[in-house]
Amino acid sequence: MIMELRQLRYLAAIVQEANFTRAAEKVFVSQSALSQQIQALEQAVGTVLIDRSKRGVRLTAAGEILYYHAQRIFTELEQATTAINELQGLQRGALQIGVVQTVNDYLMPLLASAFAEQYAQIKLVVDELPAAAVETGLEQGKLQVGLAFLPSANQSLSTLPLLDERLVLVVRDDHALAQQKEIKVACLDQLPMVMLSNTFCTRRLWEESARMTHVQPRIVMEMNTVSSILGVVENSGLATVLPELTLLRKRFSRLVGIHLTEPHLSRQVGLMWHRDNFMCSASRVFLEMTQKLTERWLLVSKVLPGSGGGKQMNEYLER
Repeated sequence: MIMELRQLRYLAAIVQEANFTRAAEKVFVSQSALSQQIQALEQAVGTVLIDRSKRGVRLTAAGEILYYHAQRIFTELEQATTAINELQGLQRGALQIGVVQTVNDYLMPLLASAFAEQYAQIKLVVDELPAAAVETGLEQGKLQVGLAFLPSANQSLSTLPLLDERLVLVVRDDHALAQQKEIKVACLDQLPMVMLSNTFCTRRLWEESARMTHVQPRIVMEMNTVSSILGVVENSGLATVLPELTLLRKRFSRLVGIHLTEPHLSRQVGLMWHRDNFMCSASRVFLEMTQKLTERWLLVSKVLPGSGGGKQMNEYLER
């Protein structure tokens, strides 16, 4: 059996695109050339790999097996390339990070800029992903490091706790609730709100707390980015529920956070990496830098509560 690596990449493209034409475009060959290579691959393994019925392009059982092992081959090759680049120290290479949206909003600007300043030759790629997708990316070797929620049920991942992300009610400073320091979730029944969609953990955590306290959320608007929601809250007077840490950057000067009680809404954020995959120097440096900078950032947020905003905080961190 003789298989070529490019044939496996062609097979992967067909699976990912679910269409021969789009797959051919993705790998920059003609559709006829792609079909010929897949036929050659099927001859090499001695069985049909792709069901070309009217129902669309689907893998056969043999195709599923080969695709699974092809993905492992691609991961091993990527790790081999990374290991070879290690011979050059931190002078070349790339680091792929997966981050959940809330953490990407308030913490990654600090981490990414600090990393880029010290290791300009390393290409840092940050993917904003749902928590489950971060874990999947680490499992498949597509990501080297993840920043997501703990604990993880995935036994193949190592984790390091970073911070507790407390959710608060965010309102404009002239809102009827703005002067309260804390408020029970039960008191928010029918409060008009703008929220992240239910594909996000933040929204699901809020809805679970509402269910427990028999509150009927009145969601009048859904958006998919934290910054957009904060902008709407400041401009419209609607309320939202987001991590308290999103307010530390002081992008919206009129917003205040009110602690939620009964129940207290929080979750743990941490670093993740695959325990069995090769740990490159860039990954190790990023892990260490993230831990140190996060500790200092949290210290500043306690030492300088509500004073000076993000600019003063960043100046402190640069000392």
